[in-house]
Amino acid sequence: MAYHNIESGSESEQMYLITIARLIEDGHSEPIPLSEISKELSVLPVSVNQMVRKLEAARLLNYLPYKGVELTSQGNAIASRILRNRRLWEVFLVDHLKLSMTEADEMACAVEHVTTDEIAQRLSDFLGEPTVSPGGQRIPRLEADQTISNWVPLTHLTVGMGGEIANIETQTAVQMYLTEQGLRPGAEVTIEAIGVHGSRLVEVEGNFVELSEDIAKVVWLEQPNQTSPKVNSG
Repeated sequence: MAYHNIESGSESEQMYLITIARLIEDGHSEPIPLSEISKELSVLPVSVNQMVRKLEAARLLNYLPYKGVELTSQGNAIASRILRNRRLWEVFLVDHLKLSMTEADEMACAVEHVTTDEIAQRLSDFLGEPTVSPGGQRIPRLEADQTISNWVPLTHLTVGMGGEIANIETQTAVQMYLTEQGLRPGAEVTIEAIGVHGSRLVEVEGNFVELSEDIAKVVWLEQPNQTSPKVNSG
């Protein structure tokens, strides 16, 4: 497998890209207003304008006057790689070094920009290829066309919540079983109950399916919604 370094842009430029990406993850629709970027980074609007012009010239984002910015495919790829680095390090620091989320976030932020794809892949292999960070955020895969979205894992939802399945990231055999149960991209799923060990009882296409916590972690939903509560967690 070939690996590549993150070669495009300074650390400051990359911070703008991942800030835009994280706003998209949080549910903001593109184009992202420059005022939101200014607020998130705690910088003056004039500084944001200057950086936006620079990133647009580098073809990392598109600027729509009076509306905001959109990530280009290249800008999205860079943001995805950096977020992948950060979240893999967060898993390592929290699960293996037992750091707090605050400590892990600060440390991961310091090393995310200098972590090569090869090191990130080795770290992912060591950790068992996790798909979710300790904070419940999606860990992007090492793919140039990986898109940023506001998907959330099924484990991030509470009883009564549901939404449309966007993706399922698991082994083929497990995916085939889930498909047989109606759990496939595009299907509507609702959390009916949460077990004491993290299992989820879900309703999909009129059927009730129990999922272990490990499987629920890799079922990603697009735009979760809140429905009326049904069953208390047990």
